[in-house]
Amino acid sequence: MVQKVNVGILGGTGMVGRRLARLLIGHPWFELKAVIGQASIGDSYHDVWHRKESAMSAHYGSSFWSQDPAPPELEHLRVLSLAEGLGDQGIEVLFAAVSAEGQAAEQRALEQGRRVFSNSPYGRFDDENPLVIPEVNRAQISQARFVKNPNCVTSGAVMILDALAPLGLRGVAVTTFQSLSGRGDAKYPVDLVAGNVYPLHGSEERTEEYIAREIHKILDSDFPVSVSCNRVFVQEGHFVDLRIRTTRRPDTKELVALLEGYDPLAEVPLPSKPLRPLVVCSENGRPRPNQDSLHGRGFSVAVGNLCTSDLMFEVRLQYVVNNLIRGAAGSALLNAEYWYLSTH
Repeated sequence: MVQKVNVGILGGTGMVGRRLARLLIGHPWFELKAVIGQASIGDSYHDVWHRKESAMSAHYGSSFWSQDPAPPELEHLRVLSLAEGLGDQGIEVLFAAVSAEGQAAEQRALEQGRRVFSNSPYGRFDDENPLVIPEVNRAQISQARFVKNPNCVTSGAVMILDALAPLGLRGVAVTTFQSLSGRGDAKYPVDLVAGNVYPLHGSEERTEEYIAREIHKILDSDFPVSVSCNRVFVQEGHFVDLRIRTTRRPDTKELVALLEGYDPLAEVPLPSKPLRPLVVCSENGRPRPNQDSLHGRGFSVAVGNLCTSDLMFEVRLQYVVNNLIRGAAGSALLNAEYWYLSTH
């Protein structure tokens, strides 16, 4: 019988934290024991979950925003303070789903000997902290106690770029159309985003900077990366246009083969890994967030609109990545699963 590792979630009441909690239900290796929050300490986790989902629906309109109901399997949990969560010495691993402002909680967890798998921006670019997508650079997890996963857009981009590495990568242009849930429970003014496209360049969101730096760090590369980011009135799933300069131009058949054949974890038995990390959509007009953000339970990236005849770029394509699963909670979980498999 497998001895499960007791885990907690820092920032467990936020949107990514809630998605992590859902993914941990019935997990064969991890047992969720603590949900650590800040503003709702002592409250029932179910009640906090319902309040936050209801607030998003009320803000954007119930005809647009679909609520994610609290799972009955989590009704026994209440929200703990950081001190309570860290006081439980049986909790070995913490998942961090906090904002940049929550970095102090991550640091305290590390100082008290916990292993942290983190979705937050804090420490992503410090040399000592691995920034990992397991299909691409899982070896960096090894014995690290603080493992980061990147921005949602980067999570999809680096797998596609890694798959196309045999063509010789010379540069990439990334244009994003990111869903509203990419900011978690933070709410945009409705008149800013409804029926609109909101450019993020020059805003307080540093997404453009993060994506470029993360691609370079994960792929250990220095080829030029150009990034332009936008928010769109979609609940879940980021749509991304990727234009790639390569040393050699493939034909469409080779491009499809490289994408569909990409499966570095084929022999690695991780419970949450998808059957295929990259799913190629052959239908015109696909992928689309509403139709293609849940391939492989949200762990797969849907790729389509492949073009190898562009006059400026050798490869042009578009993809949809589920920003809450592969782009956030799921990436942290996969990293933790690889650590567990490597050490138990």
